[in-house]
Amino acid sequence: MDQKAFLGRQRLGGETLVQHLAEGDAFVGIGYATAGKLWEAFGAELYALLGNGDVGRLAEVLGTERAMALADAWSEKLAEGDVVVWLDENYFDRRLAKKIIRLWGDQAAAKLRAQPYVMMAFADWPTVDVAAQSIGVDANSPERLVAAVEAVLYARLAHHHTWIEHGALAKDVRKLLRCSLGRAEEAISLAVADRAALQARGGFQAAGAHMMERYVCDRVRAMLANPVMGDLIAREVTTDEIQAWIERSGRLLGVELDTEQREAVRIGIQERCGIIRGGAGVGKTTVLKAIAAGCEHFGRVVHMMALAGRAAARIRETTGRQARTIAAFLKAAESNSVVLGRESLVVVDEASMLDLPTMYRILRHLPEGCRLLLVGDPGQLPPIGFGLVLHALIEYPEIPSVELVRVYRQTESTSIPAVAKSVRAGVVPHLLGAFSRDTRGVVLIPNADDLSTDDLVEVVSQLGGFSEEVRILSALKGGSVGTVAVNKRFHEILAVGKVRHPIRQFADGEPVMFLRNDYQRNLCNGTLGRVAAIEGATIVVDFDGVKHEFSGFALDDLTLAYAITVHKSQGSSFRQVIIPIQRTRLLDRSFVYTAITRAVDLAIVIADPDVLCAAVARPAHAERRDTALLQFFQEARSGNV
Repeated sequence: MDQKAFLGRQRLGGETLVQHLAEGDAFVGIGYATAGKLWEAFGAELYALLGNGDVGRLAEVLGTERAMALADAWSEKLAEGDVVVWLDENYFDRRLAKKIIRLWGDQAAAKLRAQPYVMMAFADWPTVDVAAQSIGVDANSPERLVAAVEAVLYARLAHHHTWIEHGALAKDVRKLLRCSLGRAEEAISLAVADRAALQARGGFQAAGAHMMERYVCDRVRAMLANPVMGDLIAREVTTDEIQAWIERSGRLLGVELDTEQREAVRIGIQERCGIIRGGAGVGKTTVLKAIAAGCEHFGRVVHMMALAGRAAARIRETTGRQARTIAAFLKAAESNSVVLGRESLVVVDEASMLDLPTMYRILRHLPEGCRLLLVGDPGQLPPIGFGLVLHALIEYPEIPSVELVRVYRQTESTSIPAVAKSVRAGVVPHLLGAFSRDTRGVVLIPNADDLSTDDLVEVVSQLGGFSEEVRILSALKGGSVGTVAVNKRFHEILAVGKVRHPIRQFADGEPVMFLRNDYQRNLCNGTLGRVAAIEGATIVVDFDGVKHEFSGFALDDLTLAYAITVHKSQGSSFRQVIIPIQRTRLLDRSFVYTAITRAVDLAIVIADPDVLCAAVARPAHAERRDTALLQFFQEARSGNV
């Protein structure tokens, strides 16, 4: 939206203030109806009445007692209210108020009015720029020029890149400022001087991304360079000792490890930082069981985790040992309720999903001498967040790494691993042409490029109906078979006769997904759960056996999950998955590979065969992410740091 169109937008009639009063914990007894009456009575004057504590005028609607209570509550929350007013006046999301107050305290509103471009950390360029110009910030001010550079760098992060080439940065800055190339170059120079942009590889990075990639590089290299331990308890373990233990313990573990798996166990026990990679069904979780047992035998403590709750549960089931989500581990580390030391090994499964900020936070909590093992499949889709970690580290030969290649998982009963291997190589394999609820393998249902939710309803019906073991995996949120349309359709069908939320589209027993990282709740973006109860306007959701309550704005963190995007499905597995494939720029072999490998027994692909072939032939998106992490490692190796 351009500035003229943005400025021409109509005000929202006090919606933000009404929401703030109705849903704010401090304003007891003020619901939507009462807040609406206040706005109808006073309009924009309501801001001043609240700020001045004008009980007399407020009492015209509320009565004296309630007016006094509201005035007192507003006074106690004056800093937050002042920020809400500013956000409302400038069309920002009022839910940002608490974040801003936490960041800048009581001076937040004054800071926003003095330098509105600080909002670039929270909102997009058009919104912030219009707000700044509305209070008279000069179009050629250094603050605006620097903010334009930051806007481009933040936009790159939103598209998962951590780096941009110089020419591309100048071009995008020119578009935002509608200026000459010379002015764009001036803006870049100012941003560099202000350290809002940092130079790397002949291009530029946002300060946060630059700092995180540098830290990851430095910390991993420090792990690899650590001296041999001399502690009698946390001592180094020789390769001969590890191999001897494997020979003695093979029967106890119930598996016969192949050559690559033995090397994986050695890396896990012996190395300070290592990588185990491999596709679906190659025994990565079995290796983790052996590594955990070996570490315990040699006096090491193992902490295992994965991004998704289902993946952590799978580790627990396979290894018989505790495994957490990454969010739970970080929360425990921050509260000092997990003990990490020189004898500790931290294992991150599904590490292909690690974005840069998550890797940074994990490393920040590992004490000196603590070991790290990343286990993952680089053939899957890249992380949802920005950056690329596992893929870069694999390319750095100094990190001990092994690839597991032999497929073990259900090779006789299902073709999923074989099909996945073929897709990963860019070759479309032979797929089954029919299915029943007991079919095992990968099925292709040919369909022209006009899929609808009716097609999905029919397939689910043939499987015996929807259950927690069935999931629809879409490429997008939008579109005829995107998650929004599919979830709406299945809600209309399956919520009939169930207890429903009075406002939101949720019903008792429905599958839901959490949409952000919340370290207080110990929930991460993409965690799947089920509505356990609806109590008035409150929804109780069961996430991996732990129940959480949601009401008010917190309901925005939930969405139905009959269908989820393939990106969000990473780290999870379901007995049966249904994969509708449409033409989209997101389609590549990693999409198809990731979707198929979420299935334990049956993957049903509904697609135009030509579209499927084109997707499998297209290289993975991870190869097209622009980052600087690997280059930092290479520069450090050559001494050019």
